[in-house]
Amino acid sequence: MIINEAPYQDVLNMRKQVMYPDKDIDFVKLPDDDRGLHIGVFENEVLVSVMSLFLEGRDVQFRKLATRNDMQGKGYASALMQWLIDYANDLKFDRLWCNARTEATSFYKKFGYEETNESFEKNGYKYIVMQRLF
Repeated sequence: MIINEAPYQDVLNMRKQVMYPDKDIDFVKLPDDDRGLHIGVFENEVLVSVMSLFLEGRDVQFRKLATRNDMQGKGYASALMQWLIDYANDLKFDRLWCNARTEATSFYKKFGYEETNESFEKNGYKYIVMQRLF
């Protein structure tokens, strides 16, 4: 397993395949993707999991964490989360945060994230803002 920057087009394809298979590729693009750092987990040189990072001062927002459907449950997203925590520690960031789908909050809690009072609905999904402070 290697964690490294991932090609943007491959990240988009993974987002679409895993998160919004019924939408077109433009739907999965984020307005600020051009300023994001797109990280992936590669297994035998094949991209299996992705996330996009956005720095805002001393905070890092991660978005669109996705793992190939046939590779889920094998620890790839967990490896990305641990990589992100180590990255934030190394660079002395203050906070990691995300807009978590409500059904995924237990996953983030395993890594020390806490729910905030902020929540919203978008595209038929309920989200809660979660954060990990350093």
